[in-house]
Amino acid sequence: MKRTISLILISLLFLCGCSAEAAHGPMPAGNAPVPTYSDNEEAYLSDCIDESLFDGQALPSSTPEGTPIEWIVQSGNAVIEDGAIHKAAGAAEYESISLEAVTEHHHVTFASLTLNDPLVAYVISYFSSDGTDAEQLKLAYTYNGIYWFKVNQDRGILKASLGTKRLRDPSLVRKPGGGFALLATQGYDTDSIYVFDSEDLVHYVNERLLRLNASEDGAMSGLQAWAPEAFYDPSLHTYVIIWSSPKDGGVYYSTSDDLITNTFPHLLCDPGFQTIDLTLAHTPYGRAAVLKDEREPMEEHSQLYRAVGPAWYNLTVESSPLYERHQLEGPMILKSNEKPGWYIYADDYTRSEYRVYYTDDIYSGPLREAEDKDVLIPLEKPSHSYALPVTWKELERILTVYPDGQ
Repeated sequence: MKRTISLILISLLFLCGCSAEAAHGPMPAGNAPVPTYSDNEEAYLSDCIDESLFDGQALPSSTPEGTPIEWIVQSGNAVIEDGAIHKAAGAAEYESISLEAVTEHHHVTFASLTLNDPLVAYVISYFSSDGTDAEQLKLAYTYNGIYWFKVNQDRGILKASLGTKRLRDPSLVRKPGGGFALLATQGYDTDSIYVFDSEDLVHYVNERLLRLNASEDGAMSGLQAWAPEAFYDPSLHTYVIIWSSPKDGGVYYSTSDDLITNTFPHLLCDPGFQTIDLTLAHTPYGRAAVLKDEREPMEEHSQLYRAVGPAWYNLTVESSPLYERHQLEGPMILKSNEKPGWYIYADDYTRSEYRVYYTDDIYSGPLREAEDKDVLIPLEKPSHSYALPVTWKELERILTVYPDGQ
């Protein structure tokens, strides 16, 4: 009997050890680059490309200071008309192009860029905290930002099989050259996140873990890697992954060339208090972000703040909350496709529902809360959503598998 118990204990210890090891991605290597530019104008030119090609924003005709910008197509089947990049005859679904940006002070070339079809809708990734499909990837879509449609009847379409198997805070990433990646939090107290690859936003493969919360000198806690979102920076030729760790004081970024290995983290912005859940948007003036105050007690904080700056790595957090009424987290920014304005969605987690705010100017404008009658979200307790702009062909691939939300 003692031998049997010993074997059982050894087996349990072995299994626990395997499980703990499986919850960690490979150790990062090198340090995240700290981008530097000679001035804000060059930073602005570099930052415009990401949102124009990957999120569908028009190229600006001038800098925030009023200096004219000339955009030139160097190569690829594309033309620029009225500030917008359009495909020319013979262009592929994901057309490779090179662009030049010319101002009085700068001449910047961006090579190996990808031009998509027009972006007509948003695919929204989210999860639910409870139910039979809790902590799985769920999808919805919207054309205008405030009327949402179900995918797969609000049921999960992807389970995690590695690590904690707790897939939370899912966000979608558009890859240069076509295809996507999915990032997600792996529960609460882990140093790694989930990463999957997808060609069609329906089928997800190559599940793996990416270790973000780690450092060579042991300064990082190694305990939290929350709310990851990422974008490809064409000027750095790498992915930038933004994530949170309140135990380490706030929001960090890591970089990755392939979403398989990554660098050690660097603090993104420091308002002087703990923050999490930062999400980015491009504006005519630079970058704007919304993030959560994570100080305790939560009842006195849990407010959303805005951060602005000329580039994603140069953000200053405003001194006052955006809207002091509810305890909020998990913000999502959606540019309206119907009018010149922006929606900010946030989890009102004390009431298990979304709050929706609208502003004419995401960079500096005031917010007003949308009325319930003006918003339709037919989902059961969605949490921490993320919106990816998509083309009609990309949305059609989802609707072919899940017609009419089925």
